[in-house]
Amino acid sequence: MAGFLLRRLGFGLLALLASASLAFLLAWHAPGGPAVGLGGEYGAPGYLEEVAARYGLDRPGAEVWFGWMVRLAQGDLGQSWREQAPVSMLILERLPLTLSLTFAAAALAALAGTLIGVAASQSDGRWPVAALSALHAVPGYIVAQALVLVFALGLGLLPVQGIADPREPAGGGLALVAERLRHLALPVLALALHQLCFVSLLVRAGLIAQMRQPYVVAAEARGRSRAGARWRHALPNALLPVATLTAMRLGSLVGGALVIEVAFALPGLGRLAVSAALARDHPVVIGTVVTACLIAWVANLVADATAPLLDPRLRAR
Repeated sequence: MAGFLLRRLGFGLLALLASASLAFLLAWHAPGGPAVGLGGEYGAPGYLEEVAARYGLDRPGAEVWFGWMVRLAQGDLGQSWREQAPVSMLILERLPLTLSLTFAAAALAALAGTLIGVAASQSDGRWPVAALSALHAVPGYIVAQALVLVFALGLGLLPVQGIADPREPAGGGLALVAERLRHLALPVLALALHQLCFVSLLVRAGLIAQMRQPYVVAAEARGRSRAGARWRHALPNALLPVATLTAMRLGSLVGGALVIEVAFALPGLGRLAVSAALARDHPVVIGTVVTACLIAWVANLVADATAPLLDPRLRAR
């Protein structure tokens, strides 16, 4: 097991290096160039050259890439060209909101998806699979707009932008928590829906397979009801792949959170990345990509480490 985790650690570092290099390559060859974003498209003659020289953009791309990768290996994400602040500081300011949104969506998807999957496994028809598969195929930004139309514009129940209402006086304690929850309700639901459908389909398929196993038949023969055998015996075994795959899909949830944050104007990593991309602030763009990839890598590593604890059969591999 230790050797397997070490191999995964090595492959993860290589994947992180490749992701950082790809982000640098795309940012370096983006139309317009960073000098235009920093100095303006209609600067005085020679001004763009001066800006490029000031930030080292007049050097060959390979040289800039190598220097940036050396600093990255030392944990230095560089300096924001626009904000004139360390990229790591800007990311740490926005990261808690993104992680809160991600973990809240993962918890909601795991709980509600399990309950829906159990209910769907008791249906003989194909409509649960068709409905869940159709919802699973809907992109997150479309789900976000639909939720805004129904719950905000239609019913007027929930806010749609930011994490606080600037028209209301700032409160504290439970009032602040309630206000944050109201503002995060729609973003969390929009982010969780895709994962929720995935968990529901996985639980349904796992339960149907487990209910056909001999140990369930034996439990029913000993007098346990079918519902009791489903919840007591079949469901724990059906949830083993759900726990592992939920941890492995945290990376995709982080990527989805970046899109949802832009849709709901939340001050997280998503808005930071979009504003930096529009301003051609390459260190911030690359730093957010590296951070998202690092979160996905850590989540996958944790999933690999905890899988044998959930399923003892994996310890022998």
